[in-house]
Amino acid sequence: MNKNNIYRVSTLALMLSMSGLPAAALAESDGGLRVTAQVGVQTQGTSASTTVSANDDEENEFVREQQKQEAEINREQAKQQLEASSTARVNDDDDDELEIELEDDEDVATSLSDLKLKIELRKQELEHEAASTSPEHRAIVENANQVRLAVHTLLSSRDLLRGIGSQVSEIAKEMNDSVATTTSVEAKLQARGILMRIFFGGDAVAADVIAQQVAQNQQRIDDLTKLLNEVNVSADIQVTLKAQIAAIQEAQKRLQDLAQREQNAWGLFSWRF
Repeated sequence: MNKNNIYRVSTLALMLSMSGLPAAALAESDGGLRVTAQVGVQTQGTSASTTVSANDDEENEFVREQQKQEAEINREQAKQQLEASSTARVNDDDDDELEIELEDDEDVATSLSDLKLKIELRKQELEHEAASTSPEHRAIVENANQVRLAVHTLLSSRDLLRGIGSQVSEIAKEMNDSVATTTSVEAKLQARGILMRIFFGGDAVAADVIAQQVAQNQQRIDDLTKLLNEVNVSADIQVTLKAQIAAIQEAQKRLQDLAQREQNAWGLFSWRF
């Protein structure tokens, strides 16, 4: 290549570079110049590849953003399901609870006939309450109603018992609290699964609570019996109240048997505790 051709090639390359056009390959052919089209095609191909690559990056970024949003939605849904499940478990645990209404001391009888009427009305109310209780708790409520009716009778007879009325009322209120405690414990015992009993036997803690209540109530029964034997009231009032005390005694015998069964019930792993 002579000096003139070299000069022309250099000048053309400089012009192409400054114009921003794709670089072209220059070659000498028959003493002249030609721009090699192949290089131009390759350059255009490179440019197209760069554009496709940029588009792919944008699409990948879009996909990643969508996946991120979907993952966040899934996490939120899982959280809500877990909270709902926890709430359900809490509600299930609440179903094991059994609360009964305590007797009040405001319905005071003014005579024996009035006392008998109040006993009959309260008995009907308690029977209706037991009938409307869920089947799994009905037997527990029916047993508790023996003591509840007796407590109601003792509280209602306050003004008929002359000097011992306030003492009898205090003892009755203590029994009121006791029947609420034993009823709640019985419901929890009933809710224990069969597998718990097979593996761990009876509930010793619940049995101890019931046994303590029975012992305290036995002392209350003795105190009531002593007070009634000392007071100067009609034989009919004596008979009415002692019949209710006998009902309390019978209920305590059942609770004592329940506590003993729980204490004596051994499971497969009871020896470890």
